[in-house]
Amino acid sequence: MDVYLIRHPEADLDPQLCHGRLDPPARPGFEARAERIAAQLPRGAPVSTAASQRCRALADRLADRLGSTLRIDDRLRELDFGRWEGRPWHALPRAETQDWALDFWNHAPPDGEAYSAMHARVAAAWDDLLEHSGADAVIVASAGPLRALLTIALELPAESCLRIQIDHGGIARLGNSGGGWRLEFSNR
Repeated sequence: MDVYLIRHPEADLDPQLCHGRLDPPARPGFEARAERIAAQLPRGAPVSTAASQRCRALADRLADRLGSTLRIDDRLRELDFGRWEGRPWHALPRAETQDWALDFWNHAPPDGEAYSAMHARVAAAWDDLLEHSGADAVIVASAGPLRALLTIALELPAESCLRIQIDHGGIARLGNSGGGWRLEFSNR
């Protein structure tokens, strides 16, 4: 079984703005990249995605191109940055961002979500995927949930997630032939 993890296209939003649950559309022009991604995926592989516009735009295209089913899973949504959403990173209160940066695992942004909470819901989505899928699968999500999935599958310390780079439109493939999950490639 192979699981393909794909980060959504760039959001049509100023990259200096904090966004997780904020729901901007995908930046126009991603369609050619979507075709190249689809060419690397197995036909018929079910596609699971977060509900955000930037994820759905790509997931809808992939499911159509692959002739596969599309499943929206809210557990795959990006981290909720609470009151920071839509604000420039540089304008956020320094004391708040420092506290969060020192312990993002347990510390949530104001009215937001700690990384541990996101990790737990993503782990539940992963467990369901494995329980109900005997064949290849595709997941389209934002960087946070994909990093969590990689740490879960590869049995890495969860706190190592921020050391994982996942490019917009990048594909990571996890393979399991009975001996545990392995990362076969990333950012293709």
